[in-house]
Amino acid sequence: MGALVEQFKSEDRSRHSEWLRQQRWFIKAKQDHQRREEIADKIENGVAAFAVETVMATQTQIKSFEVKLDSYDAATVAALMENQELIDAVQDRIVSMLARAYVMQDGRRVFKTEDGAQVFDEFGVEVPPEELDPDLIDDSRPTYEEYAADVEALAVLEAERTQILEFQEQVDAAREDIADGEISEADLEDLDADLLDAMPSTVRSHVAGLETTAPQAKLTTEATDQPTAPTRHAQSVETSSPAPAPFQ
Repeated sequence: MGALVEQFKSEDRSRHSEWLRQQRWFIKAKQDHQRREEIADKIENGVAAFAVETVMATQTQIKSFEVKLDSYDAATVAALMENQELIDAVQDRIVSMLARAYVMQDGRRVFKTEDGAQVFDEFGVEVPPEELDPDLIDDSRPTYEEYAADVEALAVLEAERTQILEFQEQVDAAREDIADGEISEADLEDLDADLLDAMPSTVRSHVAGLETTAPQAKLTTEATDQPTAPTRHAQSVETSSPAPAPFQ
């Protein structure tokens, strides 16, 4: 009889354990289901909110922006042409000065400063008096200040050209962004603002209705007591025309 009672107790404990296990599974399954519903609700609400907040640009707005891009293209071409004319003029002056420079026995072309106290070669390296007496250089030859100013002007113009070309790439990228006609008003406004911020003053001056916000870089430099060494751009300048390849 005692063994039978123990058997019943064991079976009862087993049934009770199984019931607890099923209850825990049921509770967990219910919690998982609630979490999935909450996640689904959040996703649905987020999509709805995005749909409400995102306003697509109209075809009229996109067309208006395309017209603006066309004006930027035209201004960029005009700026590049103007820049090339200035570069050509500066190159011609540099070539002319190098042709009239004093030539040392080792072939270096050198310039005397306006005060006659120093001599520099075409690369901006000072030539000491023990190597060359400044008085040997006739005053009719171009001065180092003149030469250094044009070399610096050339560097400025080449930097401006790089900025213009980079802006043109940005305009082309903006045109691609609106090519399919699907863009939000906010994104279209951002494109417009980014282009205005990136526009070089040399391009801005050719866009009707836009004011030049920054003065163009001066193409000459002021003479100082200690002349500024020219940039390495002068190293490839030849004494005969046409201008050498690095300037093209």
